[in-house]
Amino acid sequence: STFFNLKHSPEKCTYNKAPTQLSLLFLFLLHLPLLPTISTLTVSNPFSLRVFHMPLHTTPQCFNKGDAVEVLKTNPFTIWLPATVLRSTPCKKTRNGQIYVEFQTHYCEESSGSRREYVNAGDVRPAPPPELHRYFKVGDNVEVFYKEKGWRKGKVDGILENSMYFVLLDGVEEEIVKVEQWGLRVYRVWDDGSWLPPLEFQQIPQKNIPEVELKSRGVKLRIMCSRSWKETFSEGMSVEVKRDKEGCYGSWHTAAIIESVGYDKFLVEYQKLKTVNGSQFLKEEVDASCIRPCPPEVQSFHQFEHLDRVDAWLNDGWWEGHIKVVLGGLKYIVCLTTTEEELVFEHSMLRPRQEWVKEKWFTAREFDKTRSSSDMTLKSKELKIRIKCSGRTSKPKFSKGMRVEVRSDEEGYQGSWYTAVIVDSIGEHKFLVEYLTLRTEDESEPLKEKADVSDIRPCPPVIQRIDRFKMLEEVDAWYNEGWWVGLICKILDGLKYMVYFWTTNEELVFDHFTLRPHQEWIDGKWVIAFMKKSKLQVKSKLNLKRQNGGVASHTNFCVGAKVEVRSDEEGYQGSWYPATIVRPLGNGKYLLQYQTLETDDETDLLTEEVDALFIRPSPLVIQQADQFRPLDEVDAWHDGGWWAGQVCKVLIGSNYTVYFRTANEILEFQHSDLRPRQNWLDGEWIAAKRV
Repeated sequence: STFFNLKHSPEKCTYNKAPTQLSLLFLFLLHLPLLPTISTLTVSNPFSLRVFHMPLHTTPQCFNKGDAVEVLKTNPFTIWLPATVLRSTPCKKTRNGQIYVEFQTHYCEESSGSRREYVNAGDVRPAPPPELHRYFKVGDNVEVFYKEKGWRKGKVDGILENSMYFVLLDGVEEEIVKVEQWGLRVYRVWDDGSWLPPLEFQQIPQKNIPEVELKSRGVKLRIMCSRSWKETFSEGMSVEVKRDKEGCYGSWHTAAIIESVGYDKFLVEYQKLKTVNGSQFLKEEVDASCIRPCPPEVQSFHQFEHLDRVDAWLNDGWWEGHIKVVLGGLKYIVCLTTTEEELVFEHSMLRPRQEWVKEKWFTAREFDKTRSSSDMTLKSKELKIRIKCSGRTSKPKFSKGMRVEVRSDEEGYQGSWYTAVIVDSIGEHKFLVEYLTLRTEDESEPLKEKADVSDIRPCPPVIQRIDRFKMLEEVDAWYNEGWWVGLICKILDGLKYMVYFWTTNEELVFDHFTLRPHQEWIDGKWVIAFMKKSKLQVKSKLNLKRQNGGVASHTNFCVGAKVEVRSDEEGYQGSWYPATIVRPLGNGKYLLQYQTLETDDETDLLTEEVDALFIRPSPLVIQQADQFRPLDEVDAWHDGGWWAGQVCKVLIGSNYTVYFRTANEILEFQHSDLRPRQNWLDGEWIAAKRV
């Protein structure tokens, strides 16, 4: 998109473009007779020439239903609005090549629903993939997520604390905005099917695959060629297709390959799903990554067991889940992975889960060994010992230059993870790391320090969470340059959440894009943490005797005070749950709202009245930097509450086994999930003594 403007004067000037582009000028000169507006033209040597660059053109391309895109709007300023394609790119004869989209942040004035409209295909580009842990310097060209509406171009004008930036926006009027790191991204242009500047991808070294093998007097190249999708899936082949549409996300449906559409897409015809009018079977273009061969039939003559991973036949497709409860009569309660629903299935409607990995089928037990290693029951002298997975049961190999996350156990930072790079190994169990977000006290250079191998883990895979987080879901929150684990305790408007941190007994508000699903590094694999929902229904505790650690009935609590409530229900004795006082009810009772317990319909936090005998103030936050010792009295965070226990054994990697007298169990915990035991006696906190 380059054109030339030739001056009508013989004044001398220089041509700024590269010599190779002079050929364009000669082509232009050959067509001068065709220009009716120019009668004479005087060109000296060197000639007068100015080159104008038009903005890079967004080449219209084909989009499929459900694709995440961005739509260009220019009034009153240039902004790219995030949207979703509702209808695939039509042919040129219909609606002049427009695309029907639904905006994600643009709403109708007459209703609260998202705005839908036809837009020009030339004003649509794919949504660029997220680039986490990207940091910027003054002068960088960036795009700002402006007023939670869309992306505007600007330039970094200043760097603040806590990952905040000042950005000068492009436009007629000068405007400087203060933006968090998550609301920035590198400015790129979509030109002819690619991003400029190109996206940066992390290179993963391949083991035992020498790409270039040097020998004397020559170079021998070994080229690794990946197998074509067309060789994997042929026309007429029966396959299973993973759907990502609303209402059936993550389910697998049988289909037949009709034909190849491009390099990595196929047109398939489902064998069970039909069109809206039900007249014929549904045909759809599907990405090759969502297709797999039909798994071989696995005869299951024995009953499924608790926690067995299965596929359940529901709504004409196979849904992934696990056995929650084994019922009688060959029936089971299955918890579906994607919807978290618990439904009853007969044995004949289930099949053992199989995973398609590197063109081979593996049973779930072969593919995932975490079940056998993360939940073990030992019986000795009627003592039940259940080892709870602590998130570090394998020792990954860390190499120089590898990007990792490092855990901090310093006071005030316990349990937080910070991104770093391995600089060098120091002995067998320590590494020198350089943090990407932490700097020295004088801010002159990135902070370097020694870290124990037990406090290092690989960076977790990126999970782009499009749907909203749910109540009491365990998440990592980006705060003070690191990731902190917490629980969603309230869902707010505008894609915001209240997150509860049990290590500091704090509640903070976070945007959706500053949270990520919590994952644990178990047995050399990343496992998404299950939502920790306690099903405890706290009942009225009147007429129960006060026990050690309780509080007298005459103690007064003000509205909004943070407290802890004791449970004496069978199986939960000695556990304390964080809550907030809503209002006093008189007669030594209070209406309170729990911070980690929810209602039966799982839509809100549980609110109920409790006698003051079972309420105590939230204890002082004491984060113990030093290791606990055997026989130390501690509280352990488990199932949404604090449980009184005693340290049995100190393990490698700041882990401990803790004995609970009331449940007669031993569980394993990380250091950050423990706190020193304190008892509330006569209006003050008293540290528990070692037995």
